[in-house]
Amino acid sequence: MKKLIKFLKGGGNYLPGIDIGSYSVKLVHLESYKRQFKLIAHAEIKYEDQVIAGTEIVDRYMLANYIKELLNSAGVKEKEVAIHIPLSSCFYTVISVPQEKDPEQAVSEYMQSIISPEEISEVKIDYKILPLSIEEGTIDIAIAAVKKTFINDRVSLLEQAGLKAAVVDIEPAALNNQFYMNNPEHTATPVCLVDIGASFTKIIVSFGGYPYITRNIETGGTSITEQLQKEFLISVEEAEALKRGENLKEVSYETAFEKVITKFIKKLITEIMWTIENFKDRFNLEVEDIFLYGGSSKLKGIIDEIKTYSGKNVYPGEPLKFSQIPGCQEFGIATGLSLRYKGDENAKV
Repeated sequence: MKKLIKFLKGGGNYLPGIDIGSYSVKLVHLESYKRQFKLIAHAEIKYEDQVIAGTEIVDRYMLANYIKELLNSAGVKEKEVAIHIPLSSCFYTVISVPQEKDPEQAVSEYMQSIISPEEISEVKIDYKILPLSIEEGTIDIAIAAVKKTFINDRVSLLEQAGLKAAVVDIEPAALNNQFYMNNPEHTATPVCLVDIGASFTKIIVSFGGYPYITRNIETGGTSITEQLQKEFLISVEEAEALKRGENLKEVSYETAFEKVITKFIKKLITEIMWTIENFKDRFNLEVEDIFLYGGSSKLKGIIDEIKTYSGKNVYPGEPLKFSQIPGCQEFGIATGLSLRYKGDENAKV
């Protein structure tokens, strides 16, 4: 009945978006009427034990139970959901080709130039012709490739949790789409989106509503916790508290920031600026605005530090801004996934 009412009213029947991370699993569920989005539910469950190492699932049974618990806690009854492939486990790029070039042939030639025929048979390749091109006389084509075994692994995990993956998106698209849903005024100028997760940091330069350049770094909030432990000989719990900005008897946050956290941020800035310069070299456009997402983007002092050393405008991302809920940077991917619906032509992976 609920679906019928949505159909008759013209509302969007959007899928619950589940972000399966290495530190926690998160959910966002939306509904819309005439493109006005309303938040139905959002929830997060942090793992008590390690169930994912990097991108490899080490305890499928426990992870499936966490996913079940997440939906139950949020009161979500739907069995069809949207999930994503992490940037670390997918290939994404945008190529520019002459307007007279056949897009399918251009994609085939490009992929054959970077991977062997044997490897091509093992991956699912999809492409999309972008509605605009940065350089006159060309067309821009976004290409995504994911190993079939990885897709099958995530789909079977959902099945183990009693769910069906109606859409399998890629991480750059999810982060990108929630940004433009919340900030349509930024469509005309390029922006840099940085998602600082537990194990990985993702950097994406987007323009015109689409991701153009991506970069994945194998470091995140967990590495900060580990460095704090080593530097000050403290427990995991104490290091996590310190990372949240709390002062300990043995050490203040200010000291921790100067000795450990600043080093992480400076390395991050180097990677951000490299990605921005790469975009500028390819497309001759300047990026002035950086938006931060992910749980570790909430580090006290990180915005001012990046602003100082990069010379760019730096802002906290707000995935739930459309619902007047500030912050919630950790829900960026889940919010992007929640914009997908069954049969979505823009999410074919």
